Amino acid sequence: MYVQCVNLPLNKPQIACLYVPDFRLQVALGELGGEPMGGLALVDPRDGRRRIVAASEAARLDGVRRGMVVVTALSLAPELTVRAIDFGELAEVHRELEAAVRSLTPQLESTGAGVIYASFGGLERRYDDSGPGGFLDDLRDAALKLEFPARVGMGSTRFVARCAAILERRGAPPIMVPAGKERDFLAPQSLRLLPRAQDEVEALEELGLRSLGELAELPSSGLVRRFGERGVELRRLARGEDRAKLIPSSEPRAYLQVAHSDYPITQTEPLLFLMRRPLSALLSELDTQGLAMGELYWELLLEDHPPLSGRARAASPASSPRLWSDLLRLSMERLALPSGVLRVTLEGCDVGPQRPEQERLVGPRRAPPGALSRTLAHLGTELLPGSFGLLETRPALLPEEREVWQVGRGSGEERRPPQAISPSEEGWLAHQDVLRLPLAYRKEDPPLPVEVEMGRAGPRCLRHRFGKIEVVRSDGPWDISGNWWDGPVRRRYFQVFGRCEIAWVYFEPDRRSWFLAGWLD
Repeated sequence: MYVQCVNLPLNKPQIACLYVPDFRLQVALGELGGEPMGGLALVDPRDGRRRIVAASEAARLDGVRRGMVVVTALSLAPELTVRAIDFGELAEVHRELEAAVRSLTPQLESTGAGVIYASFGGLERRYDDSGPGGFLDDLRDAALKLEFPARVGMGSTRFVARCAAILERRGAPPIMVPAGKERDFLAPQSLRLLPRAQDEVEALEELGLRSLGELAELPSSGLVRRFGERGVELRRLARGEDRAKLIPSSEPRAYLQVAHSDYPITQTEPLLFLMRRPLSALLSELDTQGLAMGELYWELLLEDHPPLSGRARAASPASSPRLWSDLLRLSMERLALPSGVLRVTLEGCDVGPQRPEQERLVGPRRAPPGALSRTLAHLGTELLPGSFGLLETRPALLPEEREVWQVGRGSGEERRPPQAISPSEEGWLAHQDVLRLPLAYRKEDPPLPVEVEMGRAGPRCLRHRFGKIEVVRSDGPWDISGNWWDGPVRRRYFQVFGRCEIAWVYFEPDRRSWFLAGWLD
């Protein structure tokens, strides 16, 4: 049962909801160009147990379910494709969806999980002929242009609008719930429409409750004893008494500076002089707000030629004028200008808080961000984009997932800034304490004999009694010599990185043998 209304009363707030089913899955399928043979399953890279958080239709037909571990899923569907959620791609696609909705109304609230609420208030004259239904059709069309199968709905509260969007039927008019009819609309609906309430819903279903109407009839005192204040909140939602108001999301701010030239500039030095003032103004604006940028987008308007554009990147967000001047100089020196430059546009991207100096004082010793940024910029001019990058660490339970190779960092390729993803309305896997375990060194005592195949840069293959290790990268060598407890020792150490292992091996010239000293996991 669902309620449809063409003309909603204007004395109540009218909230429209744009809902993209399985948003994370839709983004991953878009990257792959469609559903792969055998289906697709997604895992949270922060989850050490590698549990399935979303599965495509083909995967579900093979028995793959949410919450299932990857090993079990692959035993049911050997051809299943398993991918980790790309948080950067997810946030970027959602920003595109927000921009499409913002072109229709300035009052919208984004959840970051494929659900966007928009206010119809103030748009009555624009949609004088088609009414709220025309606004919902425009919302759906905006998502379809981005190739998302969206659903839309409208109600006087956020929860009612979300339920109306989820329950929309293909080919049927959108559901618009009139003010005062919220409880009648919600009564026959399933308890599973409640947001972030998986545990509570399972407990209610064990008690025999199935619909929101049955939950609405329960006494609040009993819900408080069993579920606390959360039970009262869910009962209020089931009765159509959502107290959460639509809080408009602020429009992303653009840090932009433009400089015009009185005459066409054809040489590098005058061009850099023209860029000096907008760059200084941009960095001053960021610095006064305690911000820094990790990427600088530049665009040159040319005389009688199409514009030229590019990006300069730093190893980490920075606000140093000297650093960005050097990175801009490197970008301009390798640029061949086909005609004179009339206008320069600079935009700060990947903007975030400045890193406190105390972190650099107490943290591990490493290359200064400025020196590292300049080195990467030089590599970008000499090497192919995919042949260099940075090795970044992240918390994870499995050793092979604690280091991520960011290929092409500092090149002309597009790099997405890391985004903090808020929990979705369907629930999100919480961080586990085990995900913050530090690397541990596990010593082999006595050292384990191994066979090592050497390459030009060090070991490239290890064989021992447990199997074979293909070396992806190796650090070293480090030579030690002298008396070691009870006798002279000469050793040459290497730290080798396999696809799933990090190990320490050493070579003893006196014995002409290789040994495995220990593991890092």
